Amino acid sequence: KSTGKPLTTLFEQKGKPDHEFIMSLYKGDVGSGNIIKQIFQEIYLGKDLFKSTYGIPEKVYGGEGYINREKLLVTKSSLESLSKNNILAIATGRPKAEADYPLDLFGLRKYFEIILALDDCIREERRVLEQEGEKVSLSKPNPYMLDAIAEIKKNEASLFYYVGDMPDDMEAASRSSAGYIGVGVLYSAPDADILKRELLRAGAEYIIEDFDELKGIIDQDV
Repeated sequence: KSTGKPLTTLFEQKGKPDHEFIMSLYKGDVGSGNIIKQIFQEIYLGKDLFKSTYGIPEKVYGGEGYINREKLLVTKSSLESLSKNNILAIATGRPKAEADYPLDLFGLRKYFEIILALDDCIREERRVLEQEGEKVSLSKPNPYMLDAIAEIKKNEASLFYYVGDMPDDMEAASRSSAGYIGVGVLYSAPDADILKRELLRAGAEYIIEDFDELKGIIDQDV
């Protein structure tokens, strides 16, 4: 019998929440002990992109990456229209290599003025640790990336929106010191009703089912 539940959840149901072997597979990062993450990244990125991203060869999967199966959730015409009178930026929890790849694959880079990724969070976390002696996590739902973008563009923009399909995205927007307006997207949700409730609970001010609705929201607010 198969299940989509994580192994940790299954062990909790069996009364063994701290299974030593399973927990050991989650420790560290790719190349330093996190076997679960490494296998996932090998399958997602594929042989070449995995090696260029992490600097080590694959161990389990050497085929084409599932990243090449990614589909656009927004049309180029929508991005073209939005970028004419608005500043578009990206704040993603993915590593930069993963963010760059589809942007170049689909020819979307020209629409975005700023791209911040996991690498930028890690770099700032290290700086804070080295200079201030404090260990912090700046990945979402921390609004670090959103506030950084707002600071760069503070003299060019009057309103800031953050569009995402995860509760962490909406929480980051609501926690931002720049007053971001969270826009939750239901386009790819297997259960739109559940996701809608979660996005609203996390602070979304708008919920859209398609990216084409975004321009109307911006136009009415302006």
